Amino acid sequence: MRLLSLCLLSIAQFCWAGEPAKEYDFQVINSFPHSTNSFTQGLEYRDGFLYEGTGKRGFSKISKRRLNSVRERDFSKLKKEYFGEGITVLDNKVYQLTWKAQRGFIYDAKSLDVLSTFTYKGDGWGLSNNGKELILSNGSDKLQFINPGDFSITRTTSVTLDDKPVSRINELEWINGHIYANIWQSNRLVIIEPKTGKVTAYVDLAKLLPKKLTTAKTDVLNGIAYDKEHQRLLVTGKYWPRIFHIELIDKTR
Repeated sequence: MRLLSLCLLSIAQFCWAGEPAKEYDFQVINSFPHSTNSFTQGLEYRDGFLYEGTGKRGFSKISKRRLNSVRERDFSKLKKEYFGEGITVLDNKVYQLTWKAQRGFIYDAKSLDVLSTFTYKGDGWGLSNNGKELILSNGSDKLQFINPGDFSITRTTSVTLDDKPVSRINELEWINGHIYANIWQSNRLVIIEPKTGKVTAYVDLAKLLPKKLTTAKTDVLNGIAYDKEHQRLLVTGKYWPRIFHIELIDKTR
């Protein structure tokens, strides 16, 4: 069994510029409960808590809970006019995007009280950070790196696979120097080199959710979180009943 850390090392060693993107398989290590009422837009794991941002107007919110329970410790609802999108945690603050309103919200990570708001241009889809900058996706092939101090765009990177733009970049997670991303309406999770925007690896998660757990309500794969302390990659989907801890496996070995 290969640990995720070894898989990330493999990516760093074999996926330099000019090398084709590597294809990974996956193995389910464990699973945890997830509310089938959650239209998942953003997922983050920090300091023993799972933060989740959900969408749909009238149902959008940010919540905080333990991984092994769907009982929310804290939550904050958005007004009905807002459609919640991606979230990220940086410097004890939770940042949340909205889809079309071009307005984001900043919460205290401990209480989820609203601290302030911010604005940006265009759609808001996925959100992550590299410890210094926010990283925003807007449904195109572009990733925007944003200064959290004044919310100015510091740079923009185009995501490519085999030199072709990859659009519909959605939920984002920064993991050990790489950006993991869902492709909306796709079962594929891609791993992006942040400086060049090149997809260095990908994995097809079409078989992740067992058919016996799907209903007419079950929606697309969306939601990536990383437990840094225990090196756990966590993924889920909109209205899914489970969150899965998976390990990536190098298909070439």
